[in-house]
Amino acid sequence: MARNFLLSDEKFILVEKPSVLGQKEFWRGISIMILSAVIFILLSLFLPSYDLTINAVLSYVGVSIPVLGSLPAISITLEIIGIVYVAISELQVYFIEYMITNSRVIIQKGVIAKDTNIILPAKISDVSVDISIMDRILKLGKIVIRPEEQGRPNIVLRGIHDPYSFQGSVLKLIGNVTYRNPNGN
Repeated sequence: MARNFLLSDEKFILVEKPSVLGQKEFWRGISIMILSAVIFILLSLFLPSYDLTINAVLSYVGVSIPVLGSLPAISITLEIIGIVYVAISELQVYFIEYMITNSRVIIQKGVIAKDTNIILPAKISDVSVDISIMDRILKLGKIVIRPEEQGRPNIVLRGIHDPYSFQGSVLKLIGNVTYRNPNGN
């Protein structure tokens, strides 16, 4: 936690860690792993004698060594790529933290090199919640913080567990105390 960022009279209102289910890399990895399973099933159904052998080095001796038996190499390669995507998204999410204090919003990312974004309430123009169908199923959401200055990029916080509560905390921080959570919380 970023306690070293706190000012003397500052307190945490909300600290949120995003869910890995809200990250694009995670779903890319899952999709690649599903694709590899489909390829494996199709190849094993239609090509039951599919065999990878090392013949380049040992062909003149007449020895044939099966490398993977009947398991298709493309399926294994896709599975490894999918696992790498899932592992990367897990690590990225593990080292992300969204914090709201009584005077600012802090976004901290990174393992070794920490990237810290501090947003002052006076610099926030709008805070919106974006919930797709998949987010609704997973009970997640995306928060979009629009800065006051024109030309500055929006800050997108993905994988928020209770996005309306997070939005309400930011809106209360910037002075809109009349906010009412649509979920009733």
